[in-house]
Amino acid sequence: MKKIQISPVKKVEDAIVIWPEATPDVDIVQDLIDIKIKPNSVKAIYSFDSLGFSDPKDVLKVLNNYFDMLEPNGELYIIENDHDYIARAFLGGDLPIEEMNLSFNRSTYLNSNEVSRLLEKVGIPEKNQRVWNQGMKFKKEHYQLIISGKKPVIK
Repeated sequence: MKKIQISPVKKVEDAIVIWPEATPDVDIVQDLIDIKIKPNSVKAIYSFDSLGFSDPKDVLKVLNNYFDMLEPNGELYIIENDHDYIARAFLGGDLPIEEMNLSFNRSTYLNSNEVSRLLEKVGIPEKNQRVWNQGMKFKKEHYQLIISGKKPVIK
């Protein structure tokens, strides 16, 4: 399988879309903790907010599942709300409480350091990680962080 996208809305044109609830863009409805795809068979995974919507105790399970699906040298893209940025915007008065509660309410709150730490924990070393600000196949929102990591080739 070439590419999968974890999101309720299609954002990566040539990817198969997986999400735990049916929407018009979802190709496969499946629990994110245990997506059933052959290990070492996916070239790229684009994960939009799947960690933020996961229970904190399940985040590592979700990431381990993604890592297992990736082929060696495959890339995992984590796209999440950057809660350091959001907190600064709220404290600075640029983000009203109503919008904060409506748009940024998640089960798990992440920042770039935590995403990097989690990627290392599942087997993607920091040297294989990259932070993105532009150049993606989809629109990056100003409040999002994007960190990708390549699965190491084990010889």
